[in-house]
Amino acid sequence: MTTFREQMRGFPLWQMVVVLMIRFSEPISFTSLFPYIYFMIRDFHITKDASQISRYTGLLAASFAFSQFLCCIHWGRLSDRIGRKPVLLTGLCGSAVSLLVFGFAKNFYVALAARTMAGALNGNIAVLQTLVGELVKERRHQGIAFATLPLFWNVGCVIGPLIGGSKYLTRPRMEPQGNVGSVGLHSFYELFITKHPYALSNVVVAVMLLTSAVIGFLFLEETNARIRKRYDIGLAAGDVVRRCLGFHVPVRPWEYRKRTKVPIMEETSALELDGDASVNSDDENTPLNGEPVAIYAPSLDSEDTEQIAGPLTRRLSLAVVRRYSEAYSLQPTILTATGASEPEEHISLWAAFCDRNIFTYKVISTMVAYFLIVFHSLIYTEFVPVFLAGTYQRDRLSFPWHIKGGMGWHTQEIGSLLSSVGLVGCFMVIVIFPHMDRHMRTINGFRLACCMFPIAYLVLPYIIFTTPGYNTALPPWFYRVFLYANSMIAVVGSSLAFPQVTILVYRATKPKHRALVNATTMCANSLARFIAPVTWGALTSFFDERGVTQVPWNLLALLAVLSVFLAFSIDEYSEDIEDPQDLV
Repeated sequence: MTTFREQMRGFPLWQMVVVLMIRFSEPISFTSLFPYIYFMIRDFHITKDASQISRYTGLLAASFAFSQFLCCIHWGRLSDRIGRKPVLLTGLCGSAVSLLVFGFAKNFYVALAARTMAGALNGNIAVLQTLVGELVKERRHQGIAFATLPLFWNVGCVIGPLIGGSKYLTRPRMEPQGNVGSVGLHSFYELFITKHPYALSNVVVAVMLLTSAVIGFLFLEETNARIRKRYDIGLAAGDVVRRCLGFHVPVRPWEYRKRTKVPIMEETSALELDGDASVNSDDENTPLNGEPVAIYAPSLDSEDTEQIAGPLTRRLSLAVVRRYSEAYSLQPTILTATGASEPEEHISLWAAFCDRNIFTYKVISTMVAYFLIVFHSLIYTEFVPVFLAGTYQRDRLSFPWHIKGGMGWHTQEIGSLLSSVGLVGCFMVIVIFPHMDRHMRTINGFRLACCMFPIAYLVLPYIIFTTPGYNTALPPWFYRVFLYANSMIAVVGSSLAFPQVTILVYRATKPKHRALVNATTMCANSLARFIAPVTWGALTSFFDERGVTQVPWNLLALLAVLSVFLAFSIDEYSEDIEDPQDLV
């Protein structure tokens, strides 16, 4: 058995550290607004009815997802032409600028434009995944490298709500608002945070993004084989810094060519030979990735609700590598039922989608299961903070039929809850999932995870009846413990379901059709991220206005029950057995 030390030999540790610093900052920017988004929309005074705030929250979330869905494919194409590094740095800077605009927004429409700009300017997730696939050449390193991406996403999701919910960085205006000049605030900090109550947390996150961009500019190596031999002024400056600090710096491609005078054609031939050899080799020391391939799919973001991979078993490693490796990235071709690839212009997408040899019942059923998980888990993530921040209205509560408003929590309370349950989710996936993976079939683990969602969704709104303001028979701390426990159930279900369904989709797909199926799956999930917040924002506002806030959560529980039935109707297929690498 290979030891961890042997497995890590030759691992590109320094470059992975740089990549992870870029990756780490993005989930922070995505989740930092959750604790205060309700209060921000309230303070815009776009609506006088608090029940309509959910509608506008959904619009903000959907604008980000939709613009990212439209633009991510173009960022992927651009990275093939100008390189991965410039696109990643542009995405970081674009996110930082959009966050600053969002934080200083004085009305809803500026905030909406900022979120739309954030989605349009950031196609980093798909590009970053391809960069790692090109960076980590040896198969024995791939599982570790690709597992760290979702791991750092989840860690960032813990820190983001803490920043957004900090009372020192975010201070929602109190109702009713008074004259700032009459309060007697003297310090610059107090004046600033009173005038711009949501700006400071965004400034902090923007600084983190710009810091990541500087680190990437100085130390990130280009991995696109067509671009990486060009002189990189940022990397050259970074090498000077590293030498001054006493670190060993490798010879760069442009320096190598000058010193050895090796013709470019010879170098290219050697690279191509390496790439060809890697396709047919199963040796763990053999590079898997040769020339880069195009990445033309919309990403799942922040979404896509990426989950952590713990100490990797073969099944999880297989799914993670297949999902993120450039060898299985989305090609700019349509694969026919016979396995031969044809240029896009010679075969229509509609014909490919209607091909029953590609989109079999096995493929469609697992894709629908994935779509439903993305749909209802995103709704929970987006609208739990809204429910917690809603005004507590004791006189509008009547068990079990009437609920209006929410828990009346502050930003720091919401941030603490989101961060705490995020830590629990990290622990479950790192520690518990590998154990489940070794002792349970993938489909059984997926079914178990799906069964957790209906419980969490159905119970959530009724926790308000255990609050001290409504039920004095219970201790004051009971409802908080109840709420934390319920949130942990949902997070654990999400953390366990996503790795499992990723494996199921992979195993249901024949290798020769995997590119098209992966593209379709990612597009469908991106569409879910757009539809879900718009639909549920409108539903939540509609029912809250009528004093039945629990109805949308009951409907969400029914949707989760549907995903449970679907989970029990599908099986763990073996269409991927045609892949020679699976026989190793």
